[in-house]
Amino acid sequence: MSRPAGSQGGITRVIVRYSDGRVLNFVADARRPAFSEDDMLELKKVISQAASAAEWAGINTRLGF
Repeated sequence: MSRPAGSQGGITRVIVRYSDGRVLNFVADARRPAFSEDDMLELKKVISQAASAAEWAGINTRLGF
């Protein structure tokens, strides 16, 4: 018997904790109990881009730009 996507559990929340104590929560769309695979791939892109921008910001600050 096949169950709908997300009914087997899955990832329901992604929490990003910053070293300064801030917290960023990502939750699944209100219509679904868990993230789909496409949602997770998009979230991975967002986190990768943010990490890259933060890394370059840190390099620019250290170099005096």
